[in-house]
Amino acid sequence: MKGDWDFVRFKKEFYDLTSLDLDRYKDRQMERRIGQLVAREGYDGLHSFFKALKSSNELLHKFYNYLTINTSVFFRDTKVYDYLQNNALVDLLNNFQRIKIWSMGCSHGEEPYTIALILDQLSALQRAEILASDIDDKALEMAREAKYNPNQLEKVPPQLLREAFVQKNGFYYLAQSYKSAVTFKKHNLLAPIYKDMPAMQLILCRNVFIYFKIDVQEWIVEQVSKKITPGGYLIIGCAEFINKPERFNLERLIPSIYKKVK
Repeated sequence: MKGDWDFVRFKKEFYDLTSLDLDRYKDRQMERRIGQLVAREGYDGLHSFFKALKSSNELLHKFYNYLTINTSVFFRDTKVYDYLQNNALVDLLNNFQRIKIWSMGCSHGEEPYTIALILDQLSALQRAEILASDIDDKALEMAREAKYNPNQLEKVPPQLLREAFVQKNGFYYLAQSYKSAVTFKKHNLLAPIYKDMPAMQLILCRNVFIYFKIDVQEWIVEQVSKKITPGGYLIIGCAEFINKPERFNLERLIPSIYKKVK
């Protein structure tokens, strides 16, 4: 549309609005996907779309979801959670009196609550502090509510589903004991505030940095690895990979799972 914003202008205005720097994302992929969303939603260009974003928290939430493909379920990637339950968490509990865990880009809370469920099965929920963060206020609100559709719980073992959730009006509500175990906080993982975070024994940054440019991915890994105590673990997505992890004092154990070695 004549007179409409170009993508450079949109990125600048969006940063001023949200502090989320779209320049850190892969340019062609991001510009194409945003263009597709603008057309699908019926806007005639980036300017009119931005004005709608500015006035609608619901649309902004939808846009955040679209940027990061915010889809998750409990116990997503069974092999990863099996390793956490049978190896990594057991190791941490044997070597630390208390463990601090950070779920980054937690979306609607499925990941940190899954960790809480596993820790309870290990009789160790009271020994853990679980922090979960996301940039999306609406996602955090939904995570705190802990209300889920049945399809988000398909991988939860039946007995655990009965014990940990209450079914009502077609939805499942997580028990308060698990909700109380997780602290949710707004956090932009592109912002340099990692120094304010305490040392962690386990950080989950899964299916998050795959959307960013390589130098940004490495910056995030560097910041995150500094927060992990020696002997701690970093978990990334199954489609993600850290090149030369020894640069960050990390050792790759199995796909998606790295251990801090010093």
